[in-house]
Amino acid sequence: MKIITQKQKDLAIGYVAELLKQDGAIQTQTVQEWLDIAQPRPAQFAPSLPALEILGLLGFGDVIVQAAKPG
Repeated sequence: MKIITQKQKDLAIGYVAELLKQDGAIQTQTVQEWLDIAQPRPAQFAPSLPALEILGLLGFGDVIVQAAKPG
């Protein structure tokens, strides 16, 4: 089993936030809430969906991700 440090977790969440920004998202949601939004519309969330799925599999479903306005 590999241990994920707090720094690695923060970097991963920041990366997903940037991907969501590319998707045009502006809300603050948990990883699971983003998955619930993105999975029925994979084309709209093409950059961020795979990263969200990985975070969900790693057990970070309750972690909050704040997407920023694009630009």
